[in-house]
Amino acid sequence: MPNIIGFFGSYPADICMYAAYALQNTGKRVCVIDHSEDGILYQCIPTPDRTMTTVTFHEVDFMRRVPLVHWHELEYEYVLVQLGNRPQQLCLALCGSRILVVDCERSNLEFYRQFMQESGLSAIVLLRGVCRELAVEKIKKYFILENKLVKRWMLLPFDEADEAYRIDMQYEPVYKFAHISAGMEQVLVRLLRVFTVFDRLHRVRAVRNAKHGKTAAVFSGQPEYGAYDVC
Repeated sequence: MPNIIGFFGSYPADICMYAAYALQNTGKRVCVIDHSEDGILYQCIPTPDRTMTTVTFHEVDFMRRVPLVHWHELEYEYVLVQLGNRPQQLCLALCGSRILVVDCERSNLEFYRQFMQESGLSAIVLLRGVCRELAVEKIKKYFILENKLVKRWMLLPFDEADEAYRIDMQYEPVYKFAHISAGMEQVLVRLLRVFTVFDRLHRVRAVRNAKHGKTAAVFSGQPEYGAYDVC
């Protein structure tokens, strides 16, 4: 049975994709399901035929709109689900881990604070686009008010390179993301820890290999890292 991880919020697609590539570089069999209404993540990969149900890119299988009753039947070690900005509560409930990726806009924070309270489901909150440390403390205080469902916080400072990648991948495939910020790299390393990849050097190496478009060939024994470059 796969480990199902749900990403939702105002801007989750790029982080979900990066996390999938990093996980693959730890030697895991990884699948990404775009279950969002807009299908924005699925649009970020090269698909010769938009009617195809599965596309493999960077040795990660990408799928669109897989019925949720089949998620636990998929033969992968990890299934990452891009749930979009307003996911169904049942979809969230099926996820072993939930990552809320949200920006600092008060309207978005208010929506997701209320959303979490109504669902009763806990989540890791990844706050992106942080500009000032003082603002972070105000945001945390505001968001946590009457909300005991935040498992932990992750902070991603604003960086122009991260935003450029996020926008660029919507128009053409991104084969490498070598120039993401140090903050983004640290977030990915921490996410791998959440996904039960415990060795820190292993996590750092996986993220750096993924940044440069490398993949890990998975064998019956240990994976061979950086086996080939997709570019």
